[in-house]
Amino acid sequence: MTAAPSVPIRTSVESSVVEVSGVQKVFDTKRGRHEALKSIDLQIHDGEFLTILGPSGCGKTTLLRILAGFEQPTAGVVALDGEPINDVPANKRPMAMVFQSYALFPHLTVFENIAYGLRIAKTPRDEIEERVGVVMSIMDLAGLEQRLPTQLSGGQQQRVALARSVVIRPRVLLFDEPLSNLDARLREQMRSELRRIQQQLGITSVYVTHDQTEAMAMSDRIVVMSEGRIEQVGAPHEIYRRPATLFVADFIGKANVLRASALKRSSEGLSVSVLGTHLQLHDPGGLDEDFVLVLRPEDVTLTPLDSPNDRNITAKDRHIQAPGWVRRIEYLGAATQFTVELNDGTLLEAMRSHSLARDSVGDLPGEGDGVLAMVHADALLAVKPRP
Repeated sequence: MTAAPSVPIRTSVESSVVEVSGVQKVFDTKRGRHEALKSIDLQIHDGEFLTILGPSGCGKTTLLRILAGFEQPTAGVVALDGEPINDVPANKRPMAMVFQSYALFPHLTVFENIAYGLRIAKTPRDEIEERVGVVMSIMDLAGLEQRLPTQLSGGQQQRVALARSVVIRPRVLLFDEPLSNLDARLREQMRSELRRIQQQLGITSVYVTHDQTEAMAMSDRIVVMSEGRIEQVGAPHEIYRRPATLFVADFIGKANVLRASALKRSSEGLSVSVLGTHLQLHDPGGLDEDFVLVLRPEDVTLTPLDSPNDRNITAKDRHIQAPGWVRRIEYLGAATQFTVELNDGTLLEAMRSHSLARDSVGDLPGEGDGVLAMVHADALLAVKPRP
């Protein structure tokens, strides 16, 4: 890969570039009134890569289109650098959109596609040559200036679309699921490239996707949305390890959900009844009596069951020890996933990462084997259930 010219990386994410306050969007459809966004409040920081993540229909694309100026909010304010921009048309906002379809001009060369926005802005020819040359080097497109889009690979077309947006030096760069048309391997490669380029240029970026892995790999912060609302905003590790709601826990990665009830709250934590045992947990606060416990599969340890006749789930030294048997095994390459049926009928997913040097097939439990599932109290997180 061609070495990119040195560009300072902006690392400060303290000041807000974009502020979204009380934004609501209502569409009138044949079926009636549809509230796509329900009072969204969000701050997007200078230089950060923010991903809006959620399932189809959650409102993420509507929010992106409002930021871009393609849609007007029914209520609320969008501000850029402290100034409201609700009435500023899309072509007057210092933002650029990278579309899912690339939207390249098929009759123009790579150079002409990238230079198009600068020519519309009547930028001097020498400056166009210089700026296009710089971004082509950064995007690893040098030498492809005279090719047409049909002569490029999917990844190269994506980089041309990104270069065309970056060359006009936008204040904010918006991405509308730009990698969804690529195959899995190229998609993984391009997400690393996009992140590298964004960090190198320091452009504030807002990225929309429904792909959890993509969001976790690329983002400084993730906004998880559901049914027109923001469920949680946080760094990838916060979203994964400390989900605020059951929706977040279930949507990001895999999660076991265990019903529980509170026995007592104190300065020492939250005493709960779970799986027929009593356990002391961290109290996240803000929960009423209705909550569930979330447990990640990788936090479940499986060991051979010494006594097949042992049917008791016990709690000892802040560990739950639950006997059961392996019901299903899925080999995933770097890890193996087990479905364990506990003796009380509860189904528990467990994940074991392994390597050729450490594990052999004989080291792993087989289907029908008796196992002891062990969980530490710190791995159990109390969250709000779905309404």
